[in-house]
Amino acid sequence: MHNLQHIFETHNFTLTNETTKGLEYQHQETEDIVYLLPTKEINLTVSPLSFDIDLSQSDGKIHSTALKRFPKRLNGGKQPISFGYSFNFQTEKELSEFLHTLNK
Repeated sequence: MHNLQHIFETHNFTLTNETTKGLEYQHQETEDIVYLLPTKEINLTVSPLSFDIDLSQSDGKIHSTALKRFPKRLNGGKQPISFGYSFNFQTEKELSEFLHTLNK
């Protein structure tokens, strides 16, 4: 996942937290947060409360304790869990193009 860091830096994101479950990046201007999660594909998760993007284009909601700075909701358990919207990319170019749209 660290091999993608240069792409985030190019699009004004700074690594702000790292766990085994994911990397947290914060946009330098808007201070919005995204998470890069370890999967076979490039998985970027955004908050439903940030960025002006069409969340219906996402690959769906994802719930994870790794999304510490995202809102929480119940998802079948007794306690609320953080959630966001997942976007999967096959290539670094696709990720870069998506991050570019977040800068607008």
